[in-house]
Amino acid sequence: MNARWTISVDRMPISLAVGVHPDEVEPQAMWVSVSASGDAAASPGTLTECIDYEPLCRWLTEVWPRTAHVRLLESRINELLERVFGLDPAVQEAWVGLYKQRYGHGANLVGIERRATRCEFERQVLLTSPTLKSRDRAGSLVHQPAKATR
Repeated sequence: MNARWTISVDRMPISLAVGVHPDEVEPQAMWVSVSASGDAAASPGTLTECIDYEPLCRWLTEVWPRTAHVRLLESRINELLERVFGLDPAVQEAWVGLYKQRYGHGANLVGIERRATRCEFERQVLLTSPTLKSRDRAGSLVHQPAKATR
């Protein structure tokens, strides 16, 4: 028997190179929040029966901060959604938020958020990606190089 489970990460501090201003080319202090839900064993006996948050936390703190600069927070949000849905085929919906620490303007948080289902996000990826997509055995989207034409 399965149950709906949600993993959550709330305002994890990270550094990312993102922004349209010249001083934002280098990584800057950010907060990231994630909530991802899906069906998994109602009474799990092992970690393999769960939606494991540890690989996501490791990617957020160790891998993502080393990626190249991008101009838009929206691009980073889409990268994050791709990672969240790639985490486990059981994840069916996600909400993510990314916030700049230095642009408070008197507010507690300033940033962007997005909510998406797996179906909505996969449709977006299929419609906007320059490479062909297919699914692996777990049902997750994988990138494939486009075939050369003569």
